[in-house]
Amino acid sequence: MLADFLFLVAAALCSFGEWCYPVMVFTFIAALFTVTISPIIVRFSKKRDVPQNDDVRTENFIRAKVNAINMARRNGHAVLTEVLAAISVPLLAIATYYLGKYVNLALGFAGMVLMLATPLLIVGLHSSAQTKKFFTVKNGEKLVDIYHPEDIKALYNANPKVIIGIGDPPSALLNFFYNWLSYYLKNERLALYRVPAPELCRDFTPANFLSYDDVLFCIPEEQLDLMKEKLALYRRECDIIQAIPFSFCVAEENVGIEE
Repeated sequence: MLADFLFLVAAALCSFGEWCYPVMVFTFIAALFTVTISPIIVRFSKKRDVPQNDDVRTENFIRAKVNAINMARRNGHAVLTEVLAAISVPLLAIATYYLGKYVNLALGFAGMVLMLATPLLIVGLHSSAQTKKFFTVKNGEKLVDIYHPEDIKALYNANPKVIIGIGDPPSALLNFFYNWLSYYLKNERLALYRVPAPELCRDFTPANFLSYDDVLFCIPEEQLDLMKEKLALYRRECDIIQAIPFSFCVAEENVGIEE
């Protein structure tokens, strides 16, 4: 609307010819679209689907991983959602044309807004529903036990999967890890072993991709049911979460830790 106003002032001072009218009309329509759709954008940008979360980056990370895990488990009908979002655009475009030409211009404009907003709503609502469905245990972080290993060599020989972080993970991440691994757990509680990167120096040489502040959170596999098809699924999901074997965190050469 500001651009439209500035152009109107310029048109009053100069002779721009007949083409100034469509410029003002289209900029005004663009402004109306922005004003109309902005509540939807603000709603989803402010929405908090992840329990115990107070950080936007953490939530975006968790939501992306939840969607990827659901696709790996073939849950959530992600393909159907994408098809519906794609089909809604041409269908609403046709409806907009007939509403604007044969019924009312205002209804045609409303149809144009719906044509742009509907795919965003379909994808956003689906992602929100899948995130809520994923967190079957609302306070999963309370069921996570974090231990400090007394024998890192024994932990290395077990070669568990390792999630590398900085410091201690927030409650939202622990909740996410529990709800992710609850599909495989034999018992109710989840045990993780916390190994700061500097402690690897006691028995091993840390890999060169580790920094001094990194913390290794190890997932002992003896607490997981990884029989038959669950093992292949667990490995795929570890790739999604970027959980690597413990043996990868030990360098073959004497390279030390990056300061």
